[in-house]
Amino acid sequence: MGTDREGDIMQLTNTTDYAIRIVCYLALENKVITTAELSRELNIPASYIPKITKQLKEKEIVKAAEGSNGGYMLEKRPEEISLMDVINCTESTMAISRCLEKDGYCSRNATDTCKIHKILFDLQSTCNNRLENIMISDIIHQGRDEYFGRFYVVMKVDLNEKTYECVYSHSREIYEQVARTGSYEAFIDAYISTYVHTADQKKIQEFLSYQELTNTIPHDCVEEDIHYRRKEDIDAESYVWMEMKKYIDQDQHTALITFHNAKVIPNTIITMEEEIQKQERDVEKQYWEMVSLLVAVLNHNNLLEVEHQDDISFYTEQVYRQLQQRFPEYGITEEEIKNVSHLAPIHDIGKIRVPLEILNKNGKLTKEEMDVVKQHPLTGAEMTLRFPKGVMTETLNHYSYDICRSHHERYDGKGSPDGLKGEKIPLCAQVVGLVDAYDALISTRPYKGALSEMEAIRMIVNGECGAFSNQLLQCFLAAAMQPEWVGKRKEA
Repeated sequence: MGTDREGDIMQLTNTTDYAIRIVCYLALENKVITTAELSRELNIPASYIPKITKQLKEKEIVKAAEGSNGGYMLEKRPEEISLMDVINCTESTMAISRCLEKDGYCSRNATDTCKIHKILFDLQSTCNNRLENIMISDIIHQGRDEYFGRFYVVMKVDLNEKTYECVYSHSREIYEQVARTGSYEAFIDAYISTYVHTADQKKIQEFLSYQELTNTIPHDCVEEDIHYRRKEDIDAESYVWMEMKKYIDQDQHTALITFHNAKVIPNTIITMEEEIQKQERDVEKQYWEMVSLLVAVLNHNNLLEVEHQDDISFYTEQVYRQLQQRFPEYGITEEEIKNVSHLAPIHDIGKIRVPLEILNKNGKLTKEEMDVVKQHPLTGAEMTLRFPKGVMTETLNHYSYDICRSHHERYDGKGSPDGLKGEKIPLCAQVVGLVDAYDALISTRPYKGALSEMEAIRMIVNGECGAFSNQLLQCFLAAAMQPEWVGKRKEA
């Protein structure tokens, strides 16, 4: 086997890949195939094929046909060639560790007591067993996969008393079979004849025999597995790949044997993962639809102060980019910039529950009216708790909550509603709070006219709109000097 040095992962060589492809193609075509056709159909360099087929011929897997119509064909039936047979033709070793080679070399001379060696040995045995039990015929004519839960059986055998029981079965049929048979051997005979494909009956008989269970009792506990084909009732030649495991415990003098579907497990997991990902994408879509809806509601209510929601997004992005460039210690990512910028317009969604006559009142608000308005950060934050929740929206939910609740907090602790101070204020809320103050100053309101950009910048820097961090003010000033920022107001 080769080694991927970058990932340090052992893998089969390209030559082995070519050899498997050649053998499978010859098995499918079942006739003499020329070098040119193998090269063309399998996308293998023609110069490689003689070398590979020579190795396959030495193992009596492939034979050559001479003459004008010469080429290659299988020497054995596909049912007689295992995947391991092909691999052994081209790989110098299949050992995943030096200590698993035939000479058993160990720098510490401790293979008998080394726990790592035992783990590697078990892994190697499982791998070899699987490769030895996959025939070329299985690859070119694969059995059907089934859902894992359709077939699962657990048997327990008392090796002293020679008794047995079915601990669990997916169907009553197995329990009934156990009840009908008087001995463990009789049950195994019945199981094999009923369920096991003819090609695998002998090896399963040996694997499950009482003699084999007792002969292989180790000093501790051992696990061994084997793969086989289970017949389907609908078609004698149709089968499903199964996995059988046996666990032998010397201390308890028992053997546990499991029978279950093998091939489908990865496919089932993949299907489940794909479905979960789809659901998460749907949740994220619903999330942004909710955000758009709430912004639309604000605009529909004809709130004069939400005329420039797009500007809020733009200003937020520009300040964030300056923070990203000037203060890398914040660890600001492109995803954070994008998400916070898109969420900035919802900072005032709590005002949806404030009467319009208060929001659009000409003139100064009374104390009672101001108290109602001051509730909008808490109201907005509470509303975000009802946003769609999922793995992909977890961070978005944090941003939306923090923006709504804390955009009126100030760096000196004199903001509202919680009086947060310094870096206890979430960064997203600090940025949105500053650009919200700026946008309010340069926009027309029922109770005031619009100020110039320079006057708005002066007021914010002087702390007339509350305190902001020096870092944030520095980035705000840098962003406001950018041509894009100046051009934004000219467009408006």
